[in-house]
Amino acid sequence: MSHVRGTLMLVAAAIAFYRGWRIHTGQSAWMAYGLGLLALALALWHLLRTPAPRR
Repeated sequence: MSHVRGTLMLVAAAIAFYRGWRIHTGQSAWMAYGLGLLALALALWHLLRTPAPRR
């Protein structure tokens, strides 16, 4: 499940970076870039961590 979440967060990061690129300037663009970085960090965390044991 964590690989699915990681992949979804990569998609969310790509969308946030694209929105920031389209805005170009202003506070909204920096907010989009910040959210993109956060989503990228969460995606890497989900993809690189060891999976939890099955219950």
